[in-house]
This record gives sequence, structure tokens and C-alpha cells, in this order.
Amino acid sequence: MGRIISQREDLSSFLAVLEKTQVGSTLAERTNVNYTVFVPTNQAFDSLPEGAVETLLDPRNDDRLEEVFNYHVLARGEPPFELEKYTALQMISGQWLSIDYRSKRIGGAQFNGEVIPCSNGVIYLIDQVLTPTTDDLYQVLQKDGRFKTFTRAITASRQGKLYQNVHDNYTVFAPTDEAFAKLPRDVVESLFLPENDERLEDIIKHHISDEVYSAGKSYGADRLGVPEITPTSAFGQQLNFSSRDGVATIDDVEILETDIPTANGLIHVVDSVILPAEKSTLEILEADPRMTRLVTLLEASGLNLALADSSKYTIFAPTNEAWNQEPYKHLVENPTGNNREAIFAVLARHVITGKHVSENPIPYQKLRSIHGAPIYLTVDEERSQIQGIPIEEADTEAFNGLVNVISEVIRDPMELPEQDLSKIDAIKFAQQALVDGSALYDRGDYEKSWRLYARRGYELVDKYGQFFKGSDLISTVKLSGDPVHEFADNAWDSRNAFRTALRELEAKSDSIEDLLQIEKDPSSNFGR
Repeated sequence: MGRIISQREDLSSFLAVLEKTQVGSTLAERTNVNYTVFVPTNQAFDSLPEGAVETLLDPRNDDRLEEVFNYHVLARGEPPFELEKYTALQMISGQWLSIDYRSKRIGGAQFNGEVIPCSNGVIYLIDQVLTPTTDDLYQVLQKDGRFKTFTRAITASRQGKLYQNVHDNYTVFAPTDEAFAKLPRDVVESLFLPENDERLEDIIKHHISDEVYSAGKSYGADRLGVPEITPTSAFGQQLNFSSRDGVATIDDVEILETDIPTANGLIHVVDSVILPAEKSTLEILEADPRMTRLVTLLEASGLNLALADSSKYTIFAPTNEAWNQEPYKHLVENPTGNNREAIFAVLARHVITGKHVSENPIPYQKLRSIHGAPIYLTVDEERSQIQGIPIEEADTEAFNGLVNVISEVIRDPMELPEQDLSKIDAIKFAQQALVDGSALYDRGDYEKSWRLYARRGYELVDKYGQFFKGSDLISTVKLSGDPVHEFADNAWDSRNAFRTALRELEAKSDSIEDLLQIEKDPSSNFGR
């Protein structure tokens, strides 16, 4: 980069900065590092106030010079087709920068269209010098003008230090003044009374998380909607993200604007106040007219007592219509006597100990019901299912767990013990995954191919992990829910992971052939 910049007359101002900074010296001299640098042209420097460049280059301002320079550098080389996916970047200065490459915008600057590949990264020319923001979350909210009630509440709740802590990074879901106006006026004003200090503090803490979560793809933050990524508020409850038909929500509150950068994290604007959950899982069910029959059965079996206490549970709740079907209808009509045992057996299948998010789970997850039976939470066609039953409404938050609405009753069969699965079963599973994934890839359905391998990968590890020697292979098969590269690349890498797994399973081909002969099963072919 140093050689290329030194050969460009229109970048001489940036060269002067490059030569004086620590990271700049690394970029100029070393080829074993890889960065993306957004380089302002001389014209960009000339547009600064008079004397600004001289002040910046003054030896007494070396720390500020490092901060400004580092705000132009991303710690990874990114080509344009990758850069256009991002909405926010955490620069090596640690501060956040908004980007919309398709619109040629980065922070307050515009890309001029010139991209320069280098041996140690990529240079993008921009028309303005990027100025690191010193405004923390609270200051950005205060200056915006849309959050007067929210910032007043932050101050009144004595949580200003949390929002202003620049030694850590946070995510804030910020309700506008219009969001507070949706609440009854007397309710809003009552929050500021001394006797409601704790309630106000709980609400304000429930709008901030001590990790950074972006709505779009970002460098340096976890992305909302990715499997196993669920924010927890400073209040201690989950903030459950969902995206349906182009509408993104957090705890059923619509997100209006996303990924606003500050000195200590990102802000997402929401259209309603997010209130901490106060009801138990049982109280949520009792308040839902679709769940009257389920509540009756919970009472008959005694499970209602458990769902009302402070232990954490995840409930998959069938609607009234689901219980109208036999063989369950007669249980509802007479939930007494010998029927109670049958009711408990069926209901126990719907109750899982602990909080397990259903909206954005990993593609295949084995849970355990309260009586120890395996129950499978999967994602097919980008929709969550429990035991193959679509989840209609996911992750309604209670103080002691989560409630999910389903339209069918989960059956309660005794399944084949997992220990009885053989290596032959594992080989057939891996072979079928390769056939199905390759067919999707060959049709050009790269994302579907990758997602199929991801789901089957988790299932392969869960059911047949006992046949693999090392954890390295298992971690390779368990695939990321947030692809870094193109879907075609991810699908190809996934296919190779499955092929490696199959080779290991087939390693002792003689013994496997013997097993096939015993089972009289000629279906598997080896060495392909």
C-alpha cells in the first residue's frame, strides 16, 4: 500500500499521515498483513478547515492522528462484492462506522468509484476525511431529537453511566417520543414518580444489551437473526428478534431504523417501548383464549404448578383446535381418573426445561422434555418446527421462560434408543446428504444447498458423533449460520466437510461390508 500511495500525486496528503502513524508504517512496509483502507484524496484534505491538517500533523497531537488514521482502516481486506454486504464496520480504532457501498456512502463521505488492489489489502478512495465520533450512545440519542422522553428516562433512572460507558460496547433499542406516546399519558408520567424508581430502572435496562448486535451484516458485531444469537438486556431478560415479510421486530416491537453508529456501540430505533416480562408462562397461557383447553389439561395433570414458579421452561402450546382431534379429544372431555396419566404423558412432551429460542435456532437441535424424551427443534424452508410441526408464534417472553404456539399436538412415541444406531446408518445418512445437497447445488440453489448441509451437519453430529474420532471434524461439519463468503462457496465447503466425514466412516471398508452382508443390504457403495 505504501508503494502505491507514494506513486499517486493525488494521495500525497494521506501519505504524510501514513508515514507518521504506527499502523500506517505497517501498511507501508509489510505484506504479511491484510487491511482495507478508505483513503481520502488530496481534495478531501483540502476541504478541511484551514489549519486542520497542520494541527493534526503536529507532534503534540500524535494520539489524535493515530485515532483519525485508524478510523480509516478495517482489519481485513475486503473486495467490493463483500463490502457491499455490510451496514456497519468496527474500525481498528474500535469505533463504529456506517456504510452503504451500493449507495457509495461511508460515514459522511462518498466513494469516488476507484478501487485499488494491493499485495496487503484493498484501497478505496473517498471524498472526505472520516472524523471519529466522540459521542456515546446517550449523546447521540440526545442530539437526535426523536428521543426526548427516552433520554429523560435514562437520566431519571440513574442509568446514564451505563449508556455513556465508552470502555465497552453496547446495543440500544431506542423508543422514539411517538413510541412513549402510545402508552397512556398517566402511565408515562407515573414512571417518573419516586415510588416507581425501580420500575423505570428495569425498563431502561431492558433497552440496552452489553454486546453489539447489528441488524445488517457488520464487521465486529454479531448479527440479529443468526442462529444462537439472542441478545440479553441489562435487566437480565432475552430480547427476541424476528423478521417476517420484510418487517423486523424485537420482542414483537417493530424496528424502524438500524445500525446507527456511536462511540460505544450501535442504536436501533423501535416504534414502541419494550416492557420487561412480568407474567409467568402459565399466566400467558391463561390470558390467551386459544389456550383454554391446554390450561384445563395443565390443571388436571398438576403441571400448572410448575409453570407458575420461578424455574425456567420453554412451552410448545397447542391451540384449542389441536385438542379437538382424536386421540386427544376424549382426554379434554374427561381429564380425570386414568386419563390423568395419559394427559401428563402427552403434556410432558410439550414442556422443556430451560429457555430455548425457537425463532432463530441452529438448524437441528435435540432438546429433552421434562420426562427425558428427545424432542427435535429444526429449521426447514427457513421456518422453525418442533417434531415437524410448524411454530406459529415463537418466543413470547415470560419471566420464567418462553411460550411457543403450535397448531398440532406433539405425539409421544417411544423411539429407538440412540445407542442402537449403527455406523451403517451414519454412512447412509452422510451419503444421502451429499446426494440431496449436490442436487440443489447443481440446480443453482446455492443457499438452499448450504442450508441443507448445515441442518444435516448438526444432525450428523448429534446422532452419529460417536463414530468420529476427533472434535476437529465435528466442528467442521457444524456450520456457521452467518456465512462470510458467497453461498456457493459455503455450500462447496460444506460438501467437502461431509465428504471428509464419509471417508472417515468408510475407513474400515472390510468390516462395513461384513455388516452389510449380515443385514443383506446392498444399497451402500463405497469409494465413490
